Amino acid sequence: MAEATTRIALAFSAMPDTPPQTLIDLSKSVEDNGLAGVLITEAGNDSLAYCIGIGQHTRTIKLGTAITNIYLRHPVLLANEAAAVQEFTGGRFILGLGTGHREMNTILGIEMGEPMAKMREVVTTLRKAIDDGRTGPRVTSKLPIYLAGVSRPMVKLAGEIADGVIFNFFPPARVKQALGELAEGAKIGNRNVNEIEPTLFATAFISDDLEAARRPARKLLSRYGALRFYGNMLANAGFRKEIEGIRAAGRDEAKAMAAVSDNMIDSALLVGPEARIRERLAELAAPGLGTVIVFVNPVNEDRVSGNKRAIRALKP
Repeated sequence: MAEATTRIALAFSAMPDTPPQTLIDLSKSVEDNGLAGVLITEAGNDSLAYCIGIGQHTRTIKLGTAITNIYLRHPVLLANEAAAVQEFTGGRFILGLGTGHREMNTILGIEMGEPMAKMREVVTTLRKAIDDGRTGPRVTSKLPIYLAGVSRPMVKLAGEIADGVIFNFFPPARVKQALGELAEGAKIGNRNVNEIEPTLFATAFISDDLEAARRPARKLLSRYGALRFYGNMLANAGFRKEIEGIRAAGRDEAKAMAAVSDNMIDSALLVGPEARIRERLAELAAPGLGTVIVFVNPVNEDRVSGNKRAIRALKP
């Protein structure tokens, strides 16, 4: 199991097979089994609204977004919405922010401009509104802001201005590098890096049949590897050959999947039997992560069963 100092949380997505009541039930199980929290992804849903709903049916677990797309809301609205979630959940909320994918934002007609500048601007606006008591409602306890750190500049920015960072698809070697980048950013911001929590979003495919688990994992990485930000990160993390193969494949899905190596799957994801998942979590946590956020993609079972299996396997 991961080190005692590393907390394990689960991430859930709003999908047709996980309606709101199902997510509430799963979140209550997360709490009952002693896991650290629940974070909600955002893809066609309002991540903050789901946190409010879950917060009304839980008592102690942390709740958060992983992530909320900063381009989908005006910063003033985002500040007020985050403040409301924080107060409705009794101060248990973490606002995880990201820029989303350029490909999806373009489909929505969003001109991203310079993402780094946009993120700094949004966080500055949020901090000022919250700290000056100009949100409705006013925040009565600290509202942590975490940044999704895929690129090196964004990891450093998190160290400079955020309370935490969320890595994704990071193998252990990349986690170690990123912790150094986080420290560089903290130095720029004249901050104590020990007060900034590094977290990892880790996608899991849990099955006693390793090859069965690797098949959907291979498909997932072939798709994310084709995205600019994630492809560049994975290439720089030691998988340049694989990313070049994925990009060369274009729309040939089979060819793109064939470019994904077993090593890339096993390094970037949690794949295999429950015991293997726990071993990998310990390996990932070793560099000094505060929390690992596990998102379960089911293998030959429904999503609810897959998440229940993960909760049982990962409880302290």
